[in-house]
Amino acid sequence: MTDPQNPWQNPDQYAQPGQYPQQHQYPQQHQPTSQYQVQPVHNPAWSMAPLNPVLPEEMAPPRPATITAAMWIWIAAAVLAVAVWPVLVIGNTESLIGSGNVTEEDRSAAELGVTTLAVFAGFGMLVAAAPYVAFAVVLRNGQNWARILLTILGALGSLTMIGTLLFAVRADSWQPGVVLTVLVLGLTVAAVVLQFMPASNRYVR
Repeated sequence: MTDPQNPWQNPDQYAQPGQYPQQHQYPQQHQPTSQYQVQPVHNPAWSMAPLNPVLPEEMAPPRPATITAAMWIWIAAAVLAVAVWPVLVIGNTESLIGSGNVTEEDRSAAELGVTTLAVFAGFGMLVAAAPYVAFAVVLRNGQNWARILLTILGALGSLTMIGTLLFAVRADSWQPGVVLTVLVLGLTVAAVVLQFMPASNRYVR
């Protein structure tokens, strides 16, 4: 059987010089190509709505230095206030014991009582100073209610320090207690002023 596509079986078909078998032609829709096209797959579950832009006026303002300073001053005043009464009591141990003739055993017991009184006084001042520290940390975040409470506590604490100052100036060893009391009063006033400065008012909300 003769194959029409075989040039060796049909030599007459290619008798003309330079004529060669015609190459196989692919249909147009089956033309080979070396490029691959990847169709994107759309998945509604992967789509995300665009985020709304944040306007500059909607962003929180940076923390001013006045608020940071007020926070640390409140903490420093609280720490010094804790030490006021223990320093006053320990510094006036001799006057509290008395200069009368007492035995060594009685003197040791009296000194232990004074030390215990100083410890209890310091613990009481520590409990009273804890809200100052807590509200000062909250003030750092710009909470107005913390500023109001600190102002009220500062006024009450100042009255307490003034009473302590009147007691300290009458003590035999008054210098350490008076110095600490004056420092606490000064720091309290400074903290209240700083937290109401114009920069602080713009930050506190």
